[in-house]
Amino acid sequence: MKKIFLFIIIMIAAFSSLNAQSIFSTYSFNVEPKDQSAVLQLYKNYFSNKENLIKGITVTLYENHFKGKDIATHEVIFSGTPEAMGAAYDSKSTSAWNLFQSELSKFCKGVRAAEGKRSSSYGDTSSVIYPVQDVYFINVKDEAQYKAKFDAFWSKNIPANTRISFGSVSTINEEKTTHYVVRSFKDFTTKFKDDLKSIKDYAEMMNSLKEIRTFNTTQTRVLLGKW
Repeated sequence: MKKIFLFIIIMIAAFSSLNAQSIFSTYSFNVEPKDQSAVLQLYKNYFSNKENLIKGITVTLYENHFKGKDIATHEVIFSGTPEAMGAAYDSKSTSAWNLFQSELSKFCKGVRAAEGKRSSSYGDTSSVIYPVQDVYFINVKDEAQYKAKFDAFWSKNIPANTRISFGSVSTINEEKTTHYVVRSFKDFTTKFKDDLKSIKDYAEMMNSLKEIRTFNTTQTRVLLGKW
């Protein structure tokens, strides 16, 4: 895993488990519509083999739906504890991994990569998968102040059938993104019916963050696979 996605240039993104102690690395890439089924099958074939999984590491593959023109079509995220992630990147690449990467390179055009850490998560803590996610990339001037307000509000006001997480991105990037917020939904119906403005004190909370937070970009992604 040390040589993971050598064909990808540096980027921004975000995570996928509710473990607040987890760190992540994410790789986004573009796939032509005609090749999307082939790429998904490559991922399924590789990670469905238990010998290719790494203990303590969760792998999630997403397709980006509602997004800006500069957002890649897909992204894959590796997340786990610092110990598990360190062991994965320190290990030598196997022949199976190298073949997997070689096959992917036929269809995927590298865009950017990033690493980061999740610091807060609220909502359903069960193993139920919430496949639809809205991702907000933001620039935060005072992390401690933002996190305090984020935790105080969302620990008491999380809507049903949703999850929310907040974390930092450590890779330097053109957008000057420092952090992210991810809202996860059980399905698109829940997402489209979601009305944050109806939550008591939501507007007040958002106004209190204006001086320390700016929005850079947003995207909606859908889970294709989790291993």
